[in-house]
Amino acid sequence: MPVQDFNFATRIRRLAAIEIALHGYRFIYFEYLAGVVLGLALGFIMLFRSHSVWSLALGVYLVCLGTNYVPMLIYTIAIGNRQNAQAEIAIELADQGKKKATSTYRNVSLLLLVPLVMPVIAATHELFRSRSANG
Repeated sequence: MPVQDFNFATRIRRLAAIEIALHGYRFIYFEYLAGVVLGLALGFIMLFRSHSVWSLALGVYLVCLGTNYVPMLIYTIAIGNRQNAQAEIAIELADQGKKKATSTYRNVSLLLLVPLVMPVIAATHELFRSRSANG
């Protein structure tokens, strides 16, 4: 029976895991690190040098985009290497196959383009997880 998980925070972590499993830890680590650093840097440059509403809006969007990559970078660091990533998604790959699992998480990766959605989902998940662990 295929794995059905509608918890978006879990899907975000598995997106990081499947990318690490397919492309390698170092590549994905630097991809997410570049997303954070470049998104925030370009966003703040646009904010401080904006002369119009559109450039201000673009600066805000780029800062939010850079912020979206923070949870992905944290999950990548937490996973640690390709073997851990493969272990994390092993059941899903066995049930769905590589191609189907990749296409499933391609849709989740589109959330990276929506401002602040990744940090909100990850923070909410961690908040509820810590509350349920504490009783």
